[in-house]
Amino acid sequence: MRPPHAVGLAVGVATALLALAACDKESSTPEPSAAAAAVAPSAPPAAPEPPRAPDIVVDTTTVAVGNDRVATGEPGLADKVAVFVTGRPAIAGAAVSVVAMRGAKPGPVAAVVAALRKAGAGSVVLRTEARDGTTQKLPVSFPTAALPGCAAVAWIARDAAIDVWPAGGGTARRIVKGLAGPDMTLGGEAVRKQLSGCDASALYVGADDVLTWGLVFDLATGALTAPGARVSSVVLVTSAVPGRKLAPE
Repeated sequence: MRPPHAVGLAVGVATALLALAACDKESSTPEPSAAAAAVAPSAPPAAPEPPRAPDIVVDTTTVAVGNDRVATGEPGLADKVAVFVTGRPAIAGAAVSVVAMRGAKPGPVAAVVAALRKAGAGSVVLRTEARDGTTQKLPVSFPTAALPGCAAVAWIARDAAIDVWPAGGGTARRIVKGLAGPDMTLGGEAVRKQLSGCDASALYVGADDVLTWGLVFDLATGALTAPGARVSSVVLVTSAVPGRKLAPE
């Protein structure tokens, strides 16, 4: 039989060995490194930006489609612009935005609209600086084969008079030039009177090409934004004879 002090010594040694084994086990368990803890789940890749239509700008001398340029005096302007817009992103079936400077001529602006029609655009939104210095939008739709006979035609002649008559033909109301150019107030009233008994959704508007696009824009936006306006868009025309039936373009 072992002496009591030998038993105590053996128990102490065994306890110490168990403690050392526990320490070795703890020290053998790897701790996560700081670098591993800092690694975050990878973010999903950013979605690609949707394709956008080229920037289209009409100024006094040039039609710009992205980096391409066509002089406004070129014959067959609509066909030449159509080359640069056909097949481009966000054109076919879309409402395409076009910037038209006030000093541009009405003809080139209408030519760009015709080019976009050829390219399959759904409609056009013309952006132009208004007389108060703000940039306003003018929604433009394309002509249809059947014109509503009661629809209003508003044409600004080269002498700055405004003629308003029904698209199917009839007596034209003429508003003579005001002190500062076309009388937009009386012109707008004539348009509203012509449309008072008509459910046409578009106003047919244009001007002689010696004038500027800004005048057409002012007349059209005034008619669309007037209280009780019946029309929601315009159709641009490049030629018209007051009082005569308007031919589709």
